Amino acid sequence: MSTATLTEPRIVTVKVTDEAIIAHLADGRVVSVPLEWSWRLKDATPEQRAHWEIIGDGQGVHWPDVDEDISVDGMLRGVPAKRPSRKEMRILLDANSLIDAEHGKPVSFGALDKLLREHHARLILTYTNVEEFAGGPFDESRDWLALRDRLQQVERLPVGYIHERGIMLAELREAVAAFKDKRQCAPIDPYVRRWDETVRPDGSSPMKMLVNQSLYDCFSNLRRVGGAGLLKLLKRVPARNDTGFPFKNRKAFFQAMVRRHLDELSIPDPSVRPHELADWIYADPATRCPGYRLAWEARRELMTNITEGVSGNDAIDFAGALAVPYVDAVTMDRNTADRCRRVIRRLRAQNSAVNYEERIFTSLKELLDAKF
Repeated sequence: MSTATLTEPRIVTVKVTDEAIIAHLADGRVVSVPLEWSWRLKDATPEQRAHWEIIGDGQGVHWPDVDEDISVDGMLRGVPAKRPSRKEMRILLDANSLIDAEHGKPVSFGALDKLLREHHARLILTYTNVEEFAGGPFDESRDWLALRDRLQQVERLPVGYIHERGIMLAELREAVAAFKDKRQCAPIDPYVRRWDETVRPDGSSPMKMLVNQSLYDCFSNLRRVGGAGLLKLLKRVPARNDTGFPFKNRKAFFQAMVRRHLDELSIPDPSVRPHELADWIYADPATRCPGYRLAWEARRELMTNITEGVSGNDAIDFAGALAVPYVDAVTMDRNTADRCRRVIRRLRAQNSAVNYEERIFTSLKELLDAKF
């Protein structure tokens, strides 16, 4: 080993506060730079900032939760990292599109990875697309190694996680608070740090205290504690008359659904009359519960069309509809896509800000042709 190598500065530990990034070097020096030097760490949670690992024998530090790397040379001689000028594109693929990529149709996971990184895009994973993509084949084969390989090839992509099952809960909670305070609804943030936080509607996870959990770790742990039945519940096909509510009167039906979901989600407020809250939400589909409204309208569209069959996959697709206002592109089954587009056009006539029809695609190929 050369003398130069021995004298190169090496990081041995690091700490991130609300004001600074502080690195302790092997030679005893302490180097500190403003937190603003890293916009990723500035935007991160305290837990994400505390989850770091030394890389390159001390030449740098990596924060896996926010995909940030800082070198000791950069701290000593560098300049602040510039925040990207363009917004990151968030792409939610359904399970069929993930399966297409697995089989190289129209591109392989490797080619998709290159496209995503070149276009500053991120693949968004949810409970349902991961469960359908990996859970079905695993339940048939019980092959843990194949499951690991399958999930690892997905996790190598730039990924993020959206809590689609929590969108309805978060939107309705915010609507109740805004209605009481006589203000507009604030946008919710449905994104979470790891896949296990997408499983339960409230976002809680039995693995919350565990660190360095891969997608495979989260999925396999859920399987071992009996989490396989959740998708079957979500796939329950609703009977067309199982609600007991009038289908013809759309507004009355919406009032009934809001009342029912407030009770189911345990967020009733004695000071808020459900029918008045429902009417208030109904008046603005762009800012008041946009995901809930789109998914509800698409579901109603299906349930009132007596000539169209209903399957478990239709029930699953409504979860994707919930997420449409919170992503930049989404793939879904053609029938569901058509229903969502019809609903969006109708809602846009009510409020021009409902402008996400062009985010919906029916296949990975269609999306890539349009976006890339």
